[in-house]
Amino acid sequence: MGQVKKTTKANTKTTTKASAKAVAKESARATTTASTKTTTKASTKAITKSTGKVTGKTTGKATGKTTGKATGGQKSATRGVSKKGSHKATRQEAAAIMKGLLELYPDACCELTYDSDFQLLTAVILSAQCTDQQVNKVTKALYAEFPDARSLAEADLERVKTLIKPTGYYNAKAKNIQACAQMLVTRFNGKVPTTVEELTTLPGVGRKTANVVLGVIHNIPGWSVDTHVQRLSKRFSFTNEEDPLKIEKDLQALFPGEDWSKLSITIIWHGRRLCYARKPACHNCPINTICPASEV
Repeated sequence: MGQVKKTTKANTKTTTKASAKAVAKESARATTTASTKTTTKASTKAITKSTGKVTGKTTGKATGKTTGKATGGQKSATRGVSKKGSHKATRQEAAAIMKGLLELYPDACCELTYDSDFQLLTAVILSAQCTDQQVNKVTKALYAEFPDARSLAEADLERVKTLIKPTGYYNAKAKNIQACAQMLVTRFNGKVPTTVEELTTLPGVGRKTANVVLGVIHNIPGWSVDTHVQRLSKRFSFTNEEDPLKIEKDLQALFPGEDWSKLSITIIWHGRRLCYARKPACHNCPINTICPASEV
């Protein structure tokens, strides 16, 4: 019986010690976890605070500098050109600009030389990426040998290339004007058609070329949207479009019932004489007070 009591006491002491150790271990673990959480929170706050300061300063400086430079560059790049999406001219504003141009160039006319509608059609095709003066020099010799559609249709292609070489892109142009002449002979009995739809079926003939021929020869109004008309229409805020057909539609809406052929030629004259592509001569322009792209 005494032996049993001793064993029980021993077991009790052992259990108590084990429990105490377990409690102590758990307590230590809890303390460590609490400390870790506290440290983590403190570190997070410090990092956040520090990051906030750094981000604020860095963003402020970087944004300020970047925005300033970008804005300056944009301003420089868009001088003399109406920005896309900016104010579009009203009919009254457009009429005022055109009135000034018509007064400035009362004698504006097609500057290509020709003796027939066929010769004008050929000259306009050759005028792509070339000055009218250069085209006139070339066509003088060309028409001396091939004055009409039938003679050009039957011409030696290499001879045609030699004659028109100074206009540039002579390989493609020679093929186009001969193919155009051949189609005039086979489809239109050697005559130049009088509608945009028929003209634009001919090789090398687009709406611009068709409208020039119809306007000059047949007095059929049409916008000839060449590079000058495209550039100046945007400078005058007549349009915000890039596509020639969309520009043409905008111009038709701004000037309903007007002589579009005359207006086209007048704008072309202004583009050649004052409103240059790289540096327009705004100081010498009589409409610089009403032009939205004026640099005066």
